[in-house]
Amino acid sequence: MLILPLIAASLLGGMSVYAQSTPSPSPSISPIMNRDCVHQSQNTELYGFCGAKDVTLEKVAGLPIDIVKRRVFIQITQGSSSGEVKLYERQKDGTFTVTTWNMGQTSLLLSDIDKSMFENKGVNCVGEQVTAVLKKKLGKGNVTTGVAAPETPAAAFSHSIKNAPGDFVRTEMICLC
Repeated sequence: MLILPLIAASLLGGMSVYAQSTPSPSPSISPIMNRDCVHQSQNTELYGFCGAKDVTLEKVAGLPIDIVKRRVFIQITQGSSSGEVKLYERQKDGTFTVTTWNMGQTSLLLSDIDKSMFENKGVNCVGEQVTAVLKKKLGKGNVTTGVAAPETPAAAFSHSIKNAPGDFVRTEMICLC
């Protein structure tokens, strides 16, 4: 009978010690990054669809993300003869600056973005890292400021799909930070 209370005390004591253990240190946070940015930089979301425009538009409309909670996100859309890259950056007033680049093929750019995200591993702001890749590879781009925050993924991403050349498209949305 005395053994059962000792076992129970030892198990409970072990659990409380475990629960109070010190977590391993996290990466240092630059003054630019807040807690949401750190969490989102470590947990980016990628969505991609390839197929007929009407089906792709339906899929984009059903994306399970509250897009306005992200500070930086991109869309890369490839049509039959050209591609488009859109970088969305939320400003302090809640509007977005949207930078657009038009190009031939987008496949190599996707590889560069992927490499940047994996090398970063969520330590630095992934939005800033990917933005730097885009500007280095594509140049300045066409900048539009004061764009109202899109209420839905369809509001943000449908335009590029509709305007892509051809009936068959590929689009990738990368929600960064």
